[in-house]
Amino acid sequence: MKIALIGYGKMGREVERLALQAGDQIVSKFDLDPLPNAEGLQKAEVCIEFSTPETVMENMKLAADGGVDIVVGTTGWYDHLDEVRSWFTDSALVYAQNFSIGVNAFYRILERAAQLMESLPEYDVFVEEKHHRGKVDSPSGTALRISEILLEEIERKTRTVEGTPPGGIGKEALQISSLRAGTMAGTHIVGFDSEGDMIELRHTAKNRIGFAMGALRAARWVRGKKGVFTMDDVDI
Repeated sequence: MKIALIGYGKMGREVERLALQAGDQIVSKFDLDPLPNAEGLQKAEVCIEFSTPETVMENMKLAADGGVDIVVGTTGWYDHLDEVRSWFTDSALVYAQNFSIGVNAFYRILERAAQLMESLPEYDVFVEEKHHRGKVDSPSGTALRISEILLEEIERKTRTVEGTPPGGIGKEALQISSLRAGTMAGTHIVGFDSEGDMIELRHTAKNRIGFAMGALRAARWVRGKKGVFTMDDVDI
């Protein structure tokens, strides 16, 4: 593939490293200097975007106007999804809160587990996530997606509670707890707790490789398509 990188931080560099190993070409690299431009994007068959919430809308519009496919890992723009859908008539967008292949497999495992637990009301469910102290968002986007799956599949859970409430919570509440400390890798845990035992599903990221691999897989998958897609659509 001929790839344009939009955002050349740690994730962009990891995507570059794996892409070159696979024989792909990095034809353009954009960060704050230089900013993305139409001429640079036209050199590429697909863009991979890990930038900022402040610039992602402009980057997607630039790709759509040029008819170039784009894979977007930046979050914070989903309130504008309907507008973005209207842009991609001649090219395609794949977006995700988390491109890790393992995390997306975890989502699918979790969906099946939640369907099973729907018929076992003696089990309560919770979500816990842990990240390094520098992570900005809390709860993580991955934890929020996990909670969406649980709320969709387990009818007795109707709302989320984030953080640590001052008192108890109702049976209908799904608690999402977050920990920020040190340099720990991202870890997401879903627990199903009963009086007799507890079942835990856990995903722990070791580094950025899984995220970069997923973004590249999405970039290969999206070629020749039109419209807006998520990692749920991508073959993993």
